[in-house]
Amino acid sequence: MIRTIEGDHARRKLVVAGAGAIGLTLAARLGLSRQDVHLIARGSSLDTIRRDGIRLIDMEGLHHVAIKTTSAEDGDAAEFLFLCSKSQDLPALAASVAHLVTPATAVVRVINGMPWWYFERLAGSWEGMQIRSVDPAGVLKACIPSHNIIGTTTMVTAERKEPGVALTFNPLQMTLGENNDILSERVDQLGSILEGAGFNVSKTARIRDAVWTKVVRNLISNPVTAITGATLRQNFGDAHLVAISRQMLDEALPLIAAYESRVEVEPAQIIESGRRLGDVKTSMLQDLERGNELELASICDAVLELADLRGIPMPVTRAVSDLAHFKSNRSAGVVAA
Repeated sequence: MIRTIEGDHARRKLVVAGAGAIGLTLAARLGLSRQDVHLIARGSSLDTIRRDGIRLIDMEGLHHVAIKTTSAEDGDAAEFLFLCSKSQDLPALAASVAHLVTPATAVVRVINGMPWWYFERLAGSWEGMQIRSVDPAGVLKACIPSHNIIGTTTMVTAERKEPGVALTFNPLQMTLGENNDILSERVDQLGSILEGAGFNVSKTARIRDAVWTKVVRNLISNPVTAITGATLRQNFGDAHLVAISRQMLDEALPLIAAYESRVEVEPAQIIESGRRLGDVKTSMLQDLERGNELELASICDAVLELADLRGIPMPVTRAVSDLAHFKSNRSAGVVAA
């Protein structure tokens, strides 16, 4: 159900950068709520969406939405800028849209894995520390000032069927919070906009707890399914696979505590909620089947990087990550003979 936004939150300029599954879903839902939405795309997606709009199939049915679509070079400054790419593509995307960011722009990362901003505006000895797995050259930190960032985690299972066409059949959920853990007016504004577009929105003063909860969900499912070809129902329903995922989860919990954070739900609930998503292919499995690079840097490598910094062993996670890297390399044709 879409409701019309009224009052101060009406008609803000929203820019969605990236026309993959998540970007298409987000842009279409925002467009359906009659927001001023601009989609940044490239290549065949840019041409197709300019001509045909976005087709989104979700729990409410088929939507055909006309969206203002442009290249990054031709984009204008945004009030809210959503970054919707694969994590390995994010530095290039951020550099291409940096000119859209003003001091007043709220930048919202709608991407899997550990965010580059995790240690920004975080009081204590870790403040400003760089996670090299996700921002090895410091491009993201240079392009996006930390005060512009609204922290976000997203629970959206979506698939891009072809340029301009996306499919999603599960509820759309987002958690929002400032990276300095202070509740703010702009988080309230963004929450209202997203709720008007049909998202279930939670707001928190501990966004890093939400980040870890989402990272753990990705960590114990995405690489395992890329290796096995299992759906989420199979990954969390098969006794052999769920045992591996549970071991990875148990390895992650001490790491999360070492960084003074926690998961937001009980570990058993993480497993069960994954199983209930049904016969859905993870984004990593979809990428593997299409021959695309896998999001291992932000989901696996970053977690292991943080574990090494704290001296926390994660043998099962490391083994699964190594296997997933092999699958990714083989898919890309770079495995040594």
